[in-house]
Amino acid sequence: MSILTVVRSGVGAALLVNAVPHGVSGVQGRPFPSPFGDPPGVGMSSPPVNVGWSAANAIAGVLLLRRGVRSPAEAVGAAVGAVAMAIAVSYHFGDVLAGGRGLLGLRPTKGGSGPPRSLVKATEPIAKALAGRRAFPLFAVVHHRGRKSGTDYATPVAVVPTLDPNVVLIGLPWGPRTNWAANVVAAGSADLTWKGAVHSTTSPRIIEPAEAEALAERLFRPVVKQMPAAILLRRSHS
Repeated sequence: MSILTVVRSGVGAALLVNAVPHGVSGVQGRPFPSPFGDPPGVGMSSPPVNVGWSAANAIAGVLLLRRGVRSPAEAVGAAVGAVAMAIAVSYHFGDVLAGGRGLLGLRPTKGGSGPPRSLVKATEPIAKALAGRRAFPLFAVVHHRGRKSGTDYATPVAVVPTLDPNVVLIGLPWGPRTNWAANVVAAGSADLTWKGAVHSTTSPRIIEPAEAEALAERLFRPVVKQMPAAILLRRSHS
């Protein structure tokens, strides 16, 4: 078992989930948004196009999962991938069919401070259930205090595996002014519930995608490279 096999299980399960709405709409003869619409992912595509896209997702998912789920970690990866995709397509297609732009409307703006509340509410249950537990090393909880309000917060985050075990790297898809990250930088330190234990971290700083990419493990570099910023913290062993 390796991180690669866990990720492969997650992606395979996610593709199988994504095949469902396109396939159902296609066989019912109803137009449905697809990557081939105008604009991609928002514009409607014909039923045959959706059937084809569903088949492509299903075949790719089956190929990725062809060896089966052979460990508890791979089972967790598959479950996370399936649930995450279900939440994503539910939000996206629900918003698009209501006249919005779905996930395309969530692109961070320069100077943005966080994701839309509707997306937070949709993902909060799974984030709270997974973050910080030993079985889910890619999820953690950052404990921080509001720099203005003084209120204590616990924010679920995704931790990017790094080449240096003393470096904690967290991507900031909503930009360098993300509220929780600004709180941590202002405080100069933060506690992190991660892998079933509490870790003290110091020297937080916001870094550019290029620096984050160089610090991340190879498998995660393409993801980090696409984010507008990341926060770097160093584990304290005192």
